[in-house]
Amino acid sequence: MKFLVSNDDGVHAPGLLALYQALSTVGDVVVVAPNDEQSGCSSALSVSKPLYAHRLPSGFIAVNGSPADCIYLALHELYPNTRFDCVITGINSGANMGQDVMFSGTFGAALTAQIFGLPAVSTSLVGGGVKNGGQEDASRYKVAADEIVKLLVETSILETCKSLPYHVLNVNIPDVICSDDIKGRKITSLGHKQIDRPVRHMVDPRGRDAYWLSLRKRKNHVQTAEAQSPKSEEASGLYQDENHASPTAMTDDQATAANYISLSPVRLHHTPSYALEKLSGIEL
Repeated sequence: MKFLVSNDDGVHAPGLLALYQALSTVGDVVVVAPNDEQSGCSSALSVSKPLYAHRLPSGFIAVNGSPADCIYLALHELYPNTRFDCVITGINSGANMGQDVMFSGTFGAALTAQIFGLPAVSTSLVGGGVKNGGQEDASRYKVAADEIVKLLVETSILETCKSLPYHVLNVNIPDVICSDDIKGRKITSLGHKQIDRPVRHMVDPRGRDAYWLSLRKRKNHVQTAEAQSPKSEEASGLYQDENHASPTAMTDDQATAANYISLSPVRLHHTPSYALEKLSGIEL
């Protein structure tokens, strides 16, 4: 198998190295990743500046752009004649669950691959393996990377992904010490958790107002699938639509909180038929 790998934490991130090393045991791996951290840039493309790519001693290719830039450049210029079996992004430092996929550069890179018809998997480590002193524990990423390889080798998930065009498989792996602590895998829907403080105001050393955007969620606010589902008959129609998950499905945050690996299929097309029917009834 041939894999194209990227991330949004930068070409030197421990999660990227762990993913490369694990995938190399089962196939050929090409890494094209941003020079530095690009978290929160979603699937943004750099259309107002040139991109530069250089090969590092590790063999990884670093690009002065976004994760989506890396995939775009790799597929159309750096490796135009290579037929990749799958694009895998990550392993992201921290979870990408629920509404966070809208902003994630790791997910955005996978989404870019799907636009061009390639099976795409976005992977994240819940908690990011950060322990005392704020240092990331590389061993946690190794556990996560090994679980990703097991998923590809032990199941038919890759073949199934190939049969689901315009879908990204969003994978979140619990932050555990060893694989024995993982209870299994669950197919999940995207959950939703309230953001604690979306914007943090501060004053910089020069006395200027500064603002730091945050996606940090409220603690102890994991909603059940039933609680997240709308109550009215009219609203429930959204969940019967082909573009929406069943309200009875386990959510990604529920699964990882119970030490299961969460596998959420996310569709590229965002226009639900229910909304089209609803809006078509308006006189314009």
